[in-house]
Amino acid sequence: MSRFLILFLFSSFSSVFSFAQEKSEREVRVKASEVPSSAKDWLKDAFEEIKRPKWYLEFSLEGKAFEAKFWREKHFHSVKFDSLGRLVDVEIEITKKEMPEESWLAIESYLESEFEEFAVQKIQRQLIGEEGDVEDYFDENETEGVKIRYEIVFEGKKENWQLWEALFDESGAFLTLVRIQVKPVDNLIF
Repeated sequence: MSRFLILFLFSSFSSVFSFAQEKSEREVRVKASEVPSSAKDWLKDAFEEIKRPKWYLEFSLEGKAFEAKFWREKHFHSVKFDSLGRLVDVEIEITKKEMPEESWLAIESYLESEFEEFAVQKIQRQLIGEEGDVEDYFDENETEGVKIRYEIVFEGKKENWQLWEALFDESGAFLTLVRIQVKPVDNLIF
């Protein structure tokens, strides 16, 4: 085989594999007593006014995680912890009007260039950083040490319609794209 053919095949396969990543998650409601105390303590320190968050155990391709979900200041919040109770990220559901305009325009430009059509279903502001820095973001409105990203869940059409999740940095620059694997349900929904 020629070197050119080998290089061509390698680049074709690597682009297919890097693009064809999938996301598959399953959540199960759990009692607060099943959640690591470090996760519950961090949540109480960062969000003192939250009385009873709903706790979930999430199973995904990355492993197990705990997630607290609650409503605060007119926004749905989701706080994710690893299986040991260490903070992973905080996601806050927002509208595109709540994003910086230049960030949204960059995201929209990416989606228009990659998909024939798309329909956004959910936008989340994702906050990541050291536990103390993220806590200060909520306690004291401090932004130092906190990275902001935007997670967009949307239906996109290439050859056919599929559900996708894309991650962008604070300025709207593309980071990752995964296809969301939708599980069939056993029950008919009317």
